[in-house]
Amino acid sequence: MNQIEQEINERILKLKIVKLRKRGLSRSKVALKLGITIKKVRYWEKKYDLKGTIESTKPTGRKSIKTQEISDIIETETKNNRTLSCERLSNLLKESHDIEMSGTSVWRIREALKFKYKAPKVKPKLTEQSKIKDSILLNTIWKNKQIGKKVVFTDETWFYLESLNGFIWRQWGENDDSVYREKEKYGKKIMFFGGINSNWMSTLIKCPKIVNSESYQNNIISRCRVFSDMDKEYGQWNWLLMQDGAPAHTSNSTKEYLSNKCLVLKNWPPNSPDLNPIENLWGIMGRRISKESPNSERKLELIVRKVWKNIEWEVIENLINSMEKRLRLVVELNGESINGYF
Repeated sequence: MNQIEQEINERILKLKIVKLRKRGLSRSKVALKLGITIKKVRYWEKKYDLKGTIESTKPTGRKSIKTQEISDIIETETKNNRTLSCERLSNLLKESHDIEMSGTSVWRIREALKFKYKAPKVKPKLTEQSKIKDSILLNTIWKNKQIGKKVVFTDETWFYLESLNGFIWRQWGENDDSVYREKEKYGKKIMFFGGINSNWMSTLIKCPKIVNSESYQNNIISRCRVFSDMDKEYGQWNWLLMQDGAPAHTSNSTKEYLSNKCLVLKNWPPNSPDLNPIENLWGIMGRRISKESPNSERKLELIVRKVWKNIEWEVIENLINSMEKRLRLVVELNGESINGYF
């Protein structure tokens, strides 16, 4: 590029900067739009002095910048790299945006923007078939609210001794892919089985390491009191058992076993924790358990049982009452995951 072409390009850039600034865009947004630094925006504002049109850029001691502009930059850079620490972002602001700010100040602005340093959200990988099954469930249950209230939601879950790491910065209500991680099973862990209903909580059952049809029937579902308690509450055949599509739940042996015990809600997708309110209960328990910091499997089991026993009934009622909204939201989202909405 010769000198004449360079001068022409610089003039065009100046005019673009001034035009965008006149339209009310902040320096940070102009810089992002044109692919340049805020430092360069300031430089051309100074060279192209429009008195009274663009705010003065004459330095008076330490360079100043509007709080809103800083917030815009911090929000953008945080979303570009969600693992960035406050100190590293402080250095980035100085190097790329000519802004001097301490890590503590960066933390305060992130807090004001409602960013929290938390583990990524988790969502299941749903097949198209399971999405379709999710979307038709509204036509299966909860149209009749009396029937819906008689559904018993059951599920197994793992609780891990090791706490989750790899925290990221995310804002309340964010649901794009960058705030999620794939759920991995690792380390020392214990599996538990539980069930909830609008009027009932099961006994919490510790599961064997491998759950097959035989262990599910003899050591889990038969021991949680669901059959005796629900028959007493509603009468036999007057309530529905909800279980996911795991092989141990849907084998011919288990189907035959349950056919003599209760009615089973059919067509529940095997990989769809979105709709089952007990999944949210596991999440609530996980947060409470992590505060106890168990350091052995035995202590982990004791804490899990204590947390289950102390779950407030209001929590259960709120989860059960959210079921109709869950089903309608799944239909609105064409069967997509609703993890993160509740």
